[in-house]
Amino acid sequence: MNAFDLPAIDAIRSHPGLGRAKDMFLIGDMAQTAARFAAVPENHASRRNCSAGNDWTGGMAYDDSLKRVHEGCNAAAAKSDAYLSKLEARDFVSRKFVTVASVAGGLPCVPAMLAGHPLAMRQRRRQMTDSAPLAIIVDLASSGSIRAPQLEKRGGAITALVRLLSAVRPVSLYIGCSVTLGGTKDATHVFCRMDTAPIDLARTAHMLTHASVARGMFYGLCYERGGAHGDERSLKWPYAEGPKLIRAHAHAILSRAIPEATESLYIGAAFEGDECIDQPEKWLQTMLERHGGQPVTEAA
Repeated sequence: MNAFDLPAIDAIRSHPGLGRAKDMFLIGDMAQTAARFAAVPENHASRRNCSAGNDWTGGMAYDDSLKRVHEGCNAAAAKSDAYLSKLEARDFVSRKFVTVASVAGGLPCVPAMLAGHPLAMRQRRRQMTDSAPLAIIVDLASSGSIRAPQLEKRGGAITALVRLLSAVRPVSLYIGCSVTLGGTKDATHVFCRMDTAPIDLARTAHMLTHASVARGMFYGLCYERGGAHGDERSLKWPYAEGPKLIRAHAHAILSRAIPEATESLYIGAAFEGDECIDQPEKWLQTMLERHGGQPVTEAA
C-alpha cells in the first residue's frame, strides 16, 4: 500500500488549533489491503476485540471476517437485492435530450421531406450522457452508539447504490476510514480500491455491510498508520472536530490521494440520524438522481 503524508488543506489549517495539522494516507488495492489486514498483530486491541462474542464488531471473529474479505460472502451481497429490485424498476436515465430523425415527431425536416425520405420528422428522445467517471468514496467509520445491524442495513443500501450507478456510468469505489487518534489533530485516511469493472460483489458487500471490517480491520490499520502501534488511544472524528468538517471538505482532502476523484461522491461516516440508515430508500433515490440520472416518470 502507498503511504504518504501531506499538510492538511488550507480550509482545515485555517481552523483554530489546526494550523499544523497533516493528513496521513494509506491507499492500496484489494490484495494489498487484505495482506495488511492479515498482518495486524494478533495482540492488537482492534484485532483482539473483534470476536464472535462482541456484538459491537458484528459478532464475527477477526479471522472469519478476514476469510470473507478474501473469498467474499454471497449472503452479504444479497442484502442489496431488495433495494435493487425496487429501484431498478424506476428506469433511471440521464437528463440529456437529443433530436433524432424519425417517421413521427413534433417538427418536420424539410430537406428530408422534399427528398421523400421516410425519416422526415424530428423527435426529441432521452439518451445516456457521456458521463465522466465517478469515484465513490465510502467512510466505514461510525459513532460508537451505532449498532452492527444498522451498519449492515447501511452497507446494503450503499452496495445497491454502487451496483445501480455502475450500470449508468463508469464508477470506481474506495472503501476505508478517516479518523484521528486521541491526543493528536492529524487525520489518518486508510482506503482500499475495490474492483468495479466488473464489480467484485461478494467481497465488496462483505466489506460494506459487516462491522468487523471497519471496527476490527480498518481501525487496526488506522492505529498503525497513525503511529499508535498497539496503543489503545481512542479514535476520534478527523482533526478531532466532529464529522461536519471532513464532510464539508472531503473531495479536496481525498482527491489528492485518489487520482480517479475528478468527480467524487463521498459517503461520510455513520452517525445517529443518518438518512442512509433511517431512510435508505429515500437516500438511494436522492443519490441516484444526483449522480446517475432521474426516473423516466419524473424526467418528462
